[in-house]
Amino acid sequence: MKQSSSIILLTDLFRGSYNIIGKLYESVFSKINCNVVHLSTPETTEEKTRLSNKYSNSIFIHTTLGDSFIPIENNYNIAIPFHEWSRYPSSWIKLLEKYDQIWATSDHIKNVLINSGLTKCVEFCPPPLDFKNIEQKDNWENSETTRFLFVGESHFRKGNHLLIDGFMKAFPDIGTAQLTIKTNTACVWASPREDIVLIKDKWDKQRLMDEYSKHDCFVSASLAEGLGLPIAEAIRANLPICTNYWGGHTSLVTNEGYIEIDHDEVIQPFTSNPKYYSADQKCAYSSPDRIKKALLRFLKLSPSEKQTMTSTASNFLDKNYGAISSTGKITDCIKNATLCV
Repeated sequence: MKQSSSIILLTDLFRGSYNIIGKLYESVFSKINCNVVHLSTPETTEEKTRLSNKYSNSIFIHTTLGDSFIPIENNYNIAIPFHEWSRYPSSWIKLLEKYDQIWATSDHIKNVLINSGLTKCVEFCPPPLDFKNIEQKDNWENSETTRFLFVGESHFRKGNHLLIDGFMKAFPDIGTAQLTIKTNTACVWASPREDIVLIKDKWDKQRLMDEYSKHDCFVSASLAEGLGLPIAEAIRANLPICTNYWGGHTSLVTNEGYIEIDHDEVIQPFTSNPKYYSADQKCAYSSPDRIKKALLRFLKLSPSEKQTMTSTASNFLDKNYGAISSTGKITDCIKNATLCV
């Protein structure tokens, strides 16, 4: 039986950040009174055919990865890629060329697509990053033992090894600071010291939202991010940020709104899957010594300086990722799509 729906979101629900992004877009469509259905990305040709037959004259929005970008026939298709490396394989670009619209969640992704040879117009159409349910920090005095936080998977791309080494260089004596790494249940490595706390438990989103404000600084030495959701969450929690200025981070942080970890842009020699590889892919490498320098710089900030920093960061985030700005961009793009359905 055929159904007519305005928007069908197809998301890789098994990928944590993709799931979050999909839900953020879904919330916008619901608020602007669109009829929205949110489904997992179909894996087989038969599944795609069933979707095409079931929904007519619909807008399909795909949040997936690589060769899973397959438009649903006889409908309007929008792609939202946000894989992080600086070049996409040519096979991915050929698939994206078949879409009616391409949305980018950050300036980095927009530039990656263009530099990878995409000829389609790319719209900067980000989700809102407001996180109203997050616990906010209201005291910027450092804890007796300065508490640093990182949130991210145990994948090498997150730079946990660099961060751990940089932390131990900055604080050679146990007890002067603490680094907490909230990672995933698949993490197989252990902490090298008792002041580096690994949390591998599975938390619901609210539990994570309540964690940020318990720390003094959010720090990330990630080699590459398509967007950087934990950075945005930490900003909304009024937590000072210490990170590099590369990839998706460049859309989230601004001068005077964070402590920069210096980096070198280097060739990315590793990949978790050969089909993700493209020649000249690059990433941001922050050495442990540079991480050490940034962490020690944070210790020199006064409470008022940290408060001003967090206010600057939040105001900047509002410009592109606040509810008003983001909803306006999404609404305009959807209006263009509805004219074609």
